[in-house]
Amino acid sequence: MKYLVDWFGPKIETHSAVESTSCISANRLGVHRKGGDFLTIAPIQVDVLTQAVAEEVLRDGEATIICLVPKTSHYLWVARERANQLGSDVQTMREVFWALGMVDPQGFLDKDVDSTIRILGQHSRVERVQMICESTMKVVRLGGMSDVKVSVAYGYEFGEETLVKELERHPDVDVVLNSNPNGRATASALEHAKHAGVRLLDLSSLMGELRNS
Repeated sequence: MKYLVDWFGPKIETHSAVESTSCISANRLGVHRKGGDFLTIAPIQVDVLTQAVAEEVLRDGEATIICLVPKTSHYLWVARERANQLGSDVQTMREVFWALGMVDPQGFLDKDVDSTIRILGQHSRVERVQMICESTMKVVRLGGMSDVKVSVAYGYEFGEETLVKELERHPDVDVVLNSNPNGRATASALEHAKHAGVRLLDLSSLMGELRNS
């Protein structure tokens, strides 16, 4: 694990909701938001942010948010839940940038993931949606139907390269969901999905498959 306070400060300071930033220590960045409130962020680099990593970060001091910086990294949902228990939160850098504009930045979840959880949770054949990491979830179905592991992605023209990257990040999913309602999968992406043994679907198609298969 590596702290990225010096790198992260200039990036976050450009946010429209941020008045200024200050380096509190080698592992904490202070963020003064417009309106007067003050947040403490622990920006880190680690391949997988586990519960143990979250606990280690918070032993170093309080943090409003533990920010996972690399786009290719993951935080496990149990790590986020543990951070919540300790008065903090775990978010990706993308989530932090959105959350800074919220009254309460803690608890913010990527909008595409959040809406997917909400919609799938309303399905008549779904018992519950169980988060695994920041963008994957297990859909537990009723009536003895098999669970479905879903990865949420976003793309306008969802090509083979995008799918390959998504499967590298989430290799054990059953479905890659393109959450963009205006997106479309290319023929090469659909062919790659077929050979990889996964389904590349939009939300409407996924809702149908949850009912019928």
